[in-house]
This record gives sequence, structure tokens and C-alpha cells, in this order.
Amino acid sequence: MSKLLILLILFGTFHLFYDAIYENHLGVGTDSDVLYPYLFAKDIWMSGWAGVRGWNLPPCSYLFPEIGLAILFYPVLKSVYSFHWAFGFLSFVMPYYLAKALGIKNTKSYLFSLGFLALSGIWPNDLGQFFLPAFHAMIFFFAAYTLYEIHRWDAQNRNQSLRFFFVISLVWISEYWFFVNIAPFLLVYAVVRLGRRSIYPIGLVLLGFGLGKVWQWGLRHLGIGIITSKDLPTMERIHSAVVWFFKDPNAWISALVESVTKHPIFVDWFYWYFVLFGIYILILIFRSEWKKGFLDSVFLLSPILSVVALFIFQIELNFRYLYFLPFCFFYLVFRLVAMIPLIRSFATLALFIGIVFLYNERYPLLANAIKEGETKRAHKLECLSEFDEKVPGAATYWPIKYIYVFSDRDWTLVPFTKEAVYYPWISNRTWDKGLGEKPFGEFSWGITESKENLNLWKGVRLAGECEGWYFYRR
Repeated sequence: MSKLLILLILFGTFHLFYDAIYENHLGVGTDSDVLYPYLFAKDIWMSGWAGVRGWNLPPCSYLFPEIGLAILFYPVLKSVYSFHWAFGFLSFVMPYYLAKALGIKNTKSYLFSLGFLALSGIWPNDLGQFFLPAFHAMIFFFAAYTLYEIHRWDAQNRNQSLRFFFVISLVWISEYWFFVNIAPFLLVYAVVRLGRRSIYPIGLVLLGFGLGKVWQWGLRHLGIGIITSKDLPTMERIHSAVVWFFKDPNAWISALVESVTKHPIFVDWFYWYFVLFGIYILILIFRSEWKKGFLDSVFLLSPILSVVALFIFQIELNFRYLYFLPFCFFYLVFRLVAMIPLIRSFATLALFIGIVFLYNERYPLLANAIKEGETKRAHKLECLSEFDEKVPGAATYWPIKYIYVFSDRDWTLVPFTKEAVYYPWISNRTWDKGLGEKPFGEFSWGITESKENLNLWKGVRLAGECEGWYFYRR
């Protein structure tokens, strides 16, 4: 409890970093996927099981632990801000516990969490996603938990085996990016640490996939849908990547490298990451400590393997899939500092003081960013109030959940794509009140985030432009 109290004090002390992230995504922007756990919990508390029977969950369903925690949080934290602040703190503690699980000392582990928060405050739109629910931060929790079980593995302990099997089955349906981002390292770690004994937990992971399919079937039987890999072009893209690689490996590798070198953000991140990684490997070789640093080196390959996976899946590089890049960056820095006796004695204090100075320097910018987010959210809702909530409207994806959370009026907004196709992605069909089958052209008003969409829709005129939202009437 004392560790959690220290983390809570740190998070509260540097709270403007988090507030700037919150207002960037839910004030300046309209990243309404963040609101999925809040709305799911609200539906179940307001209408019981019938209230969630129409939900379509994303491929990573986040059922465990985020949706479970959301249901527990909601009666106590009904305020949108306090609810998400609690999730922000939950994300904040994850780097600390993962660093501890990897053998970083207690005082230094605090800096992993604080470093994540500070960098996220600087890049709220990118790395700041880590502090939002349903944006993959729980991968750190699953990684720390798996390391915990490996360190204490006892094949004779049935309770441990059943616990691990149950949790892994939930991971398969809640956060499959875990198996992309960190499972390769955990597999090697388990084999090195447990030897032949690793066969049992590895087998449980494979069996957990089957139980995860049972969970999916059960949810669908109860009226809750989960988008799976069968509903996405994942396998086709993997097949395409394999064919391309064997046909022209040089072009494949060149395109992979360009996906990083031509990216405006990650080109610098990976440049310095490879510089530090190279220095670390050279020191290991020079000191003849290659065997000692083998597992660290495998762990440090995790962000690189994630980039390869994203390239194969044809997904643009985004921090939400690459949280291990900054984490491994911190890990590298701490490992390098630990090799230099003169620096390691005061490095932790120096880094903490640096974050304090950074916070004080950016305080006015953070305060202005928070105020800007609050103003823009209020303006969006003010523009919305010019329409009649009793008349159902149509909307493209992002504004719907946002309005249902932040407006105190009872709106009915039916989701459509720019091609005017009904699109209940990560939403509850019951919100649509049976209007999902109504043709798009029969809705007299609506909202979109792209002005170009208005040129595609016949018979509509722009009725108002407001903070990136375009209101139209027909």
C-alpha cells in the first residue's frame, strides 16, 4: 500500500500532465473510443444486462481488467473526469510494476512511471494514449503478471496453474496485442528460466486460446458481439506479406525500413534507440557479459518486432502499439547508467529533479492546453444544442459516443460511414432505437468530422462548423 500511496502522490503532484492528455483527446479532439468502458459500465448500471445486449465490442475487447474495473468504478466515479482520472492512475502504475518485475530497483522503478507521464504530457496526442482506457496500456499489467508467475512457477501448484490458465484465456479476448508486443520475449524468458518445465505454462497459453473462444461464444450467445480476426483482413495481409517477402526480400526489407525512416515521429525515436542499443551491446561484448545480458537483449528487441508486425498487418506506426519503445528506451538508459559507477550514485535524483524542472517550465503551456480543451468541448456542445434532440440524426463515427457522454440531453444519433452505410462499430445498437435500418437519406440532420463528406451526400447543406465538427441539414 505504501508503494501505491507514493505513486498516487506522484500522479497527483504532476496532475497537469494527465489533465493536458485528457483535454487533448476529449476536448480539442474527439477520440470517443476512449469512452467505450465508461459507456459500457453506464449501460449495465442503468439498464442491467438488457442494456448491454446490443454492444459490438472491438477486436481487443478489454473485458479484463478494464471493463470489469469500469463496472466497479462507475457507481463511485460517475463524473466523466474522475472516472478517467482513475484509469489514468491505473495506467500510471503499470510501468512501475513492470520495471520491478524486470529487476529494476524500487526507487528507479518510480521514474519509469513518472517518465511515461512526463513524456506523455509533452506528446499528449501520441504517447498520451497510454493513460486512456481501452488503448492497450494493460499490456504492461499482463507482462508483469506473466513474469510474476514465471518467477514463482510450480507445476505441482494447481491453484497457480488454474489462475494462469484463466487469466491467459481472458488475455486472448481482451488484449491480443500482448502476444505481438511482449509474448516473444516472455516465451524466451520462460524457456531460459524454467527449461523443460516451461512446456507446461506454454501449453496452458495455447489451451487458453481455446477457452478464449469459449468466452467469445458465450458473449455472442448473450447478445454481445466481438469483432474477431475473421472479421478483419488480418490473415490475408499476413499471406500477402509472406508472398512478397519470398518474391522480393530486398524490396520487402526496404519498405519495412522506410516505414520507420519516413515517419515524422518514430524516425528520431528509433535512431536514438538503436544508438543506445548499439552502445549497450558493445559494452556487453567488451566486458564479456554477453550471456548475462542475453535476456535483456531479447527484451530490447520487442519494439523492433512490433514494428515488423505492424508492417505485416499494414497498420500505421502508432504509439498505442509501441508503448514498449519508450519503456525499453528507459530500460536501456538505466542499464547503461548502472554500468558507470560515477553516474549511477546520483542519476536517479538528477532525473527526478529534471522532471520537476520540466513540469515547472511547461506549467503555463499545460494550463493553456487544458483551458483550450475545456473551451472547445463546451463550444461543440453549444453548437449541438441548436438542434432538436427529439429528432433523430445521423453521424459519422467519432461524435456519437462523445455526445452521449458529455451532453445532458437525450439524443438519438445513428452511425453511418461516409458511403452512407450503417456502421455500429464499438457501439450499442440499442442506442439507435431501431433506426439502424432507416435509409441514411431520411435523416434530416447530422454531424461529420470531414467537410469533404458533405460533397458526397446529395441534398445536404452545411448548417454549422464547430471545432472540427460539421453540422448539416437536409
